[in-house]
Amino acid sequence: MRWRHVVVVAGLAVTSPGVAAQDTALEDFAGSWRGAEVQVGGDASGLMLEADDLDVQIESAGSGFRISWTGLAREDGGALAPQASEAGFVLTERPGVYAFEPGGSSLLSRLFADPATGNPLAGETLLWARLAGDTLTVYSLAVDPRGGFELGRYARTLRDGGLDVHYTLRLENDRVATVEGRAELGGG
Repeated sequence: MRWRHVVVVAGLAVTSPGVAAQDTALEDFAGSWRGAEVQVGGDASGLMLEADDLDVQIESAGSGFRISWTGLAREDGGALAPQASEAGFVLTERPGVYAFEPGGSSLLSRLFADPATGNPLAGETLLWARLAGDTLTVYSLAVDPRGGFELGRYARTLRDGGLDVHYTLRLENDRVATVEGRAELGGG
């Protein structure tokens, strides 16, 4: 099966009870989170996902983090399918903004050269992350074959002792797919 674009999006925000959102630090994110519930909507309503498709593992790595998750990929026919993903990010000069760090074993670096500096006009995917308050969001940007854009946004926000997950994939200004759910801290 050939993939046109791998849309990789993930995010995770975790903090301890009693820690204010402005005090959320990257170190608060480490852990293995297990999907507890998932809902699919928009143009992806036929996509079959299980709660464990929201599983996320994140670990601190220098001035950034490494993360593994299940993202969504567009097949050549345009259908969405689950895709295992792994990436690293490093802090940039902009507070709260992280650039993709390719590393030798990254699935993204093997598929798209360097998504931190990827040129969407050359068929590459640009990937970055942002920590704002108690939400970590990972974005991906690609240009489709007709010159339109595909923007993936995967945000996880701490709520009531777990994580609320919200994923959107947009093509131009129309919402193409949404995935929402909840994850809880688990073993791993």
